[in-house]
Amino acid sequence: MNPNQYDPAQQPAGRPYAQQPYAQQGYPPQPYPQGPVFQAKFRKHTGLLILAQWQDSYATGDYQQIRAAYRAAQTHNLLAGWWGLISLLVYNWIAIIGNVSEMSRIKQQARAAGLEV
Repeated sequence: MNPNQYDPAQQPAGRPYAQQPYAQQGYPPQPYPQGPVFQAKFRKHTGLLILAQWQDSYATGDYQQIRAAYRAAQTHNLLAGWWGLISLLVYNWIAIIGNVSEMSRIKQQARAAGLEV
């Protein structure tokens, strides 16, 4: 048999993972969002005395979930992003303005989908 070919005999006994009950999968079921689903990438910046740290935060969900992820990223930037000269003058502003731009893109998509924003 070709090693790249699927062999059902090598499948573990029992049901496949996707068909197991939620309790056996190890995570609770998430409710489906009502209405359109959006995807956004927000940037969290942490300023350090000499260095700077970036972390991309990806969010998928309805408009309220995206807005909560935006607020969390902006709060992080406003609290932890100013600690360092380069962060104070340049890097944190890039993160904040980039997040504002990403949120305005999501607002445009929400308006196009018929939501009141």
